[in-house]
Amino acid sequence: MSPLIISHRGKINSGSPENVLTGIQEAIELGVDMIEFDVRSTKDGVLVCHHDSTVNTKKVSDLNFSYLKEVKKSICKLDEVIAVCKDRVGVNLEIKEEGFEDKVVGKLTANFSYDNIFVTSFSSLVLRKIKDLDSRITTGLLVGDGINFKIFYKIIKESIFMSEFYYSRADFISPFYKIYEIGLMKRFENLGIPIQLWTVNDLVFLKDLINSDIQSIVTDVPEKLFQTNLNSKNV
Repeated sequence: MSPLIISHRGKINSGSPENVLTGIQEAIELGVDMIEFDVRSTKDGVLVCHHDSTVNTKKVSDLNFSYLKEVKKSICKLDEVIAVCKDRVGVNLEIKEEGFEDKVVGKLTANFSYDNIFVTSFSSLVLRKIKDLDSRITTGLLVGDGINFKIFYKIIKESIFMSEFYYSRADFISPFYKIYEIGLMKRFENLGIPIQLWTVNDLVFLKDLINSDIQSIVTDVPEKLFQTNLNSKNV
């Protein structure tokens, strides 16, 4: 079975806007299997799609939604994204911070079947909480959130002991693709643990992965891949 093709932050190409409704709509119309997007909470408890922790140097978590919307018109609520995706495409929701796992579970399970839901996070605690709330939700532990000695040491440690993965009770591991390329996911592969790669934008590598055992591929450029007629629906 070919890997799922997942639109990174609702993008179809390198010039697409990210985490906005117009981009997500384009990705759905393109025919991707899932839309990946980032979720944070505002001060007044509104879940929004936004990658960075700040807007204009101010923390999203310190701002009410009304103010946030004023300073960034394109920002959208999770509810709006769900409305666009429901009954049309699967969702891969990345939780960027702790504290609203119950809201995420409630919104996702009320609108999607379980086979159309992935929840990912760099936090093993967040994923563990998701599993405590609903063990049927498919979750993935993200690894490789930066390039420095501390993070590389953490990756090496995880590739050997898998302690964060086991603590999280995740269903799959989701490394930055370079981690996979240099062979640090071998133990996960040998154990038959599904692997999701992010963010793969090189067309040659994408073509190679289409015929691999990778579970899913997160990419900024699904349009480029689909134009080669090598997506999962045409192979």
